[in-house]
Amino acid sequence: MAVQAQVRYLNEEWRHRHDIPQIGDRESRRANTSKHVVSIHDARPQLERGEIDLDANGFALLRHASAVQDFQDDAEVKAVYYPEIVALAKRATGAVQVFVNQHVIRTEDKTDFNKAYARFLHCDYSLEDARAAASRILDKQGLAAADYDDMDFAWYNAWQPFDNVVLRNPLALVDAASLAMNDIVDYQYTGYSQASQDAVQGKSSMPARNPAHRFYYVSRMSPEEVLFFKQLDTRRRGGACPHTSFDDPTSPPDAPPRRSIETRLMAVFRKAA
Repeated sequence: MAVQAQVRYLNEEWRHRHDIPQIGDRESRRANTSKHVVSIHDARPQLERGEIDLDANGFALLRHASAVQDFQDDAEVKAVYYPEIVALAKRATGAVQVFVNQHVIRTEDKTDFNKAYARFLHCDYSLEDARAAASRILDKQGLAAADYDDMDFAWYNAWQPFDNVVLRNPLALVDAASLAMNDIVDYQYTGYSQASQDAVQGKSSMPARNPAHRFYYVSRMSPEEVLFFKQLDTRRRGGACPHTSFDDPTSPPDAPPRRSIETRLMAVFRKAA
């Protein structure tokens, strides 16, 4: 089953320019992206049949009932949720270490661009230099990148609703197996204050339109489910899942607003012999 919905792609012009777009508010998003109608398939039946694979397609659906009482309490999230999601990521990937980079709470509140639903297709990192991205995160952890020269790295997002089953504004993502590297363009996210501790160094990336992209979402996600998807991997070039919120035309008009936590993780793997 699929729904027809609009998603915002990067404008085609940026595929051929030497400079890169800057996006950090609603005005710059509108200026640099365009809406396109796509078919977004419900992945739940295929996930239940084992037809979608984390390595091949870039995403998986995991079960996780968190002990967090208030997801809008940063201290509780860091003390309780971070260790939970690290353990979940290790089980899902076989990683020997997992580091949490940051988390983002998304709600119906539109007053903060960083906390409102993300309404354009994007990845959270540039796909061009994975090892440089790893070095930055290791440095943030107080670790020496040279000690990890014999390791591989992959970045994942763990996306989990809270308070309600998701009936409005679900998350759509592009199947990594349908994404060509030349569809992806770097952009600079400018929405964080330079003084913010959450400021992201370097570039992110987003796709220009390609009709070959396959879109998925997971219907009626519960607060005990996690959509776990890849953003970057040193073991292969590509393999990312661009993602965006979308307006589901089948949502009940009186459905409660979607509330979710997205946790960004870097997993460390021993290199294959």
